[in-house]
Amino acid sequence: MRHWRWYAGICAVAAVLIGIVLPLPAHWPGVAGAAPQIRSSDVHGGVFAIEGKQVPLPPGEWRVAGRAVSGETLHGVLSVAMVRLKGGVVDAAVLIQTNRLNTDAAWGKAPECDRQDLYFARTRYASDHDGSCAYAAYVVSARDDIDPAWRQVLQHGWRFPTRWLEAAYRITDPRDAIQVRYLFKAPDHSSAASVQELVSWTEAGWYDVGSGFRNRLDGAEGLPDWPASIESNALAVAAPVSETAGKVEHVGAKTITWRIVGTMSDMTMNYLWLGSLPSAGGLAVVSGISSSVLYFIHEWVWNDFERPAIAVAELPGVGVEGPGPGG
Repeated sequence: MRHWRWYAGICAVAAVLIGIVLPLPAHWPGVAGAAPQIRSSDVHGGVFAIEGKQVPLPPGEWRVAGRAVSGETLHGVLSVAMVRLKGGVVDAAVLIQTNRLNTDAAWGKAPECDRQDLYFARTRYASDHDGSCAYAAYVVSARDDIDPAWRQVLQHGWRFPTRWLEAAYRITDPRDAIQVRYLFKAPDHSSAASVQELVSWTEAGWYDVGSGFRNRLDGAEGLPDWPASIESNALAVAAPVSETAGKVEHVGAKTITWRIVGTMSDMTMNYLWLGSLPSAGGLAVVSGISSSVLYFIHEWVWNDFERPAIAVAELPGVGVEGPGPGG
């Protein structure tokens, strides 16, 4: 026992060496800058879990082939790229971009959701604190200005399509944000039927993507495959609503309802004070018009002050998103 100090010292040195060679797992508490461990070449199916959210996947085995945390320019966006292989050929891919847990999620709406030249673009809702929009596009592969996780995918020895058909979604709330792009090999000759099928697929999958964003997907079932026959739902007839238009309508509706209540109150008080119904009505009308204008301006200015700063707007993908051939 007299040499216990020597034994303790040897154990301490060994512990330090082990800590250097085998660092603590990133998910252990107390590890600074811990990042989720998503190993490249992991194979998944059904539903993929990431940063407290779920992403539904089409049928097949989906291989994680790229993972990156973007630098300061993209405010720490975590990207995961997955591919589905047939032989040595990539026939479909999924690019997931999300905020890491406990980081800023003020992304705003995807700019593509306001474009008029894509196959489909629609905003389901957009406010100063949350939003949900989707779009479908024709994508030409590129090697510049692409997501860093997808850049890793291109380093593999697989064969990739040069043209894709894409269904994309961006969903945000005050705490989290996610953008998911589903990419399928474009047919050699895109027909109106295949485009309509892509649009229908985009709309049909919107609900599941939204449920996954809130971690509410039950079981391991993902999305249907594409191409597949999916009938368009009622959402197809709705016209895109821009964020600005939504705010104007909201403020305008509040102005009208408040003015109705205010005018009735003004007429009552004016009549009790003046004893003349024409005078009371005239004053109420003049007051109603002037106060409505001032209220609208007041609410509009406050909306600008209360709007959170948008940290991320446009996120890089796998290529150039645009209209299809002849579009």
